[in-house]
Amino acid sequence: MVKKKVCISPVWLVDGPAGPRTLKNSVDYCTRCNACVQSCPSYLLRREEAFSPRGRNQLIRLLLERKIKPQDNAVLLNQVFSSCLLCTRCTAACAGALPVAQHVLALRRATDKHMLPAGVKSLLRLYGTHPALFDAIVRLLRLLGKAGLLRLLCLLGLCRLPALRWIKHADDILPKNGKTLQHLLKKQHILSAAEPEALYLPSLEAQYADGQIGLLTLRLLADKKTQIWLGQACGLFEYAYGEQSLCLLQAKRLLTRWESASKRRSLPLLTDSLEVYLFLKHYPVLFASLPGWRKRAEKLAARVKYVTDYSFTFSSKKELPARSTALDASSWLYPPGPLTERARKIIKTHLGKNFVECEYSRFVVAVGGSAFTGSGPEQQTTFENVKDVARRQLRQVFCLSGWAALELDAALRRHYPQARARHIVYLQTEP
Repeated sequence: MVKKKVCISPVWLVDGPAGPRTLKNSVDYCTRCNACVQSCPSYLLRREEAFSPRGRNQLIRLLLERKIKPQDNAVLLNQVFSSCLLCTRCTAACAGALPVAQHVLALRRATDKHMLPAGVKSLLRLYGTHPALFDAIVRLLRLLGKAGLLRLLCLLGLCRLPALRWIKHADDILPKNGKTLQHLLKKQHILSAAEPEALYLPSLEAQYADGQIGLLTLRLLADKKTQIWLGQACGLFEYAYGEQSLCLLQAKRLLTRWESASKRRSLPLLTDSLEVYLFLKHYPVLFASLPGWRKRAEKLAARVKYVTDYSFTFSSKKELPARSTALDASSWLYPPGPLTERARKIIKTHLGKNFVECEYSRFVVAVGGSAFTGSGPEQQTTFENVKDVARRQLRQVFCLSGWAALELDAALRRHYPQARARHIVYLQTEP
């Protein structure tokens, strides 16, 4: 619930397509034109003005101007700001490109609103602070999942405990036979280059849930000596879930490591995660109040690459059924921009007449750890996606986000097993 005392400052800087602005200035920029309303998944589900981007902006403005008291509207504020999926579809529809997701994050930090289960948040924090311990815990969880012991914990009722509630949903999402990236690298004797020509920052899903994503991404750099950064945090989860100081610490560590690797020449930094790519592109705004670090972040942002920046190797023998694919261009925190068009061109080139030329759904796929909640608007919107895929009789959906592909694929297996969801990198010939 919202605390009685909300420490929210109108001079906080928020990130957006127009660059950093103060929170008050950014919120006041809203003209209430209604262009964003029909693009918002939570509004389409609730049909209430307060649950639209425009409604959220106005609530924040009223809080900043102290025209409403948080303690008198605690239940409403909690529901409204918990239901935002941070999907940025409102920003894409807004003529002023208002970063409503950043406004919501500012309020969540001010109210100390925790969107993730305690166990998930603690685990993700370890990824940035103690990567070796994080790796050991994840490997243990994978072994328990393969042995069916996580399901047994659920049957025994232990997953009703607040710190363990997320395990049941995680066991549904994570593939039982998936190999970690580290395991696949050892199996295929792929080594990280000591004197690299390119750097690869794999996502969490590529490292621990579906190592094939990482392996196929590395194939894009087959002609380059590549250094693989396993266990390297970038600060994204800390930024989204309220730990601003830890976020800056992780960002500084990644910047320092990139500079160290780029002493001879500026190296490209490739990632398979849409969210990580867009977050790294916005690194300069993180350091808006630190001019020295901002200049360093600008150099890194100019060298960040996503998988669609490289040429895909297609297989002419790969058979795909009719109406096999559509494109999920959903993002988290930032609009994808030109990435969508590049991805659509890649898919259309590969599939030809089989390509269903549309973004397959009005509803965003829940990502960013919120999928572990197993309930609420995230799961409701995912179910709406499944209905849209079934209505259009699609057979395969390619996502720009690896975690979105895992979440949607799990829902499809439960409700519409004729279809699959996969990361876009799977368009390449599989090894």
